[in-house]
Amino acid sequence: MGIRDVLKKREEQRNAKQNGDSEFPEGVTRYVRVGSHGEVNKDGRTFVILASPDDWFYYFVHEDKTYDGKRTIHRFRKHTCLHSPREIHADITKYEKANGNVCISCAAKAKRKLYAMIPVYDLEYKTYRVLDLPEFHVMNLIGDYDKIEKSAKKFNKEYSLVGDAIHVKLVDKTYSMEAADVDEEHLEAAKQFIGMDIDYAELANFRDVDDLVKILEEADPDAIDTSVLPSSTNSNDEDPTAQF
Repeated sequence: MGIRDVLKKREEQRNAKQNGDSEFPEGVTRYVRVGSHGEVNKDGRTFVILASPDDWFYYFVHEDKTYDGKRTIHRFRKHTCLHSPREIHADITKYEKANGNVCISCAAKAKRKLYAMIPVYDLEYKTYRVLDLPEFHVMNLIGDYDKIEKSAKKFNKEYSLVGDAIHVKLVDKTYSMEAADVDEEHLEAAKQFIGMDIDYAELANFRDVDDLVKILEEADPDAIDTSVLPSSTNSNDEDPTAQF
């Protein structure tokens, strides 16, 4: 088997693990597709929320994209930063600054963003899925989450939105969350997923250094510091990935 076949097979295996293909029909993944042409669009979609914002998974992603008025241009392929938490409740302040000693993409000064995975129960597929969104959208959803709970607690001080239905939709280039009504049977079915041990590190698809090097080699050279790459003529015959 040639190296191209090996690399393709490795990528397929990672995607299979990441997407949980065995539990979903073709074209559906563990991640809920968002955006104007996704599952969560301007019409929105209803879920049961499985955790409060304090229990969402926060991690960092290397991503650099622009919109030219017609299409989104990715300056390199989006990927998880190796200098990221691997589980919920991590002290995110320890990871706020890029760390080139841990992640070669940090060393290459690849643009870095905070993301969060929000666990929800999908009424249609009857299993848990995640909304994977960047910080700006997450802040908006947390604001909506708090408003819903605050309003409900006027009538029931013990109320929690966890385990209740929400409707998430695309509004003015971000996402909103509203309270929703669903049959009690859906709420009961969702209960089994509340507090479950989700392997977020697997979902985040932490790649090995060789994979990151390949992504960086294919990046727009103006988007990164290419001098840290093994192929760089500025390497002074040293292996810049040795520290990883």
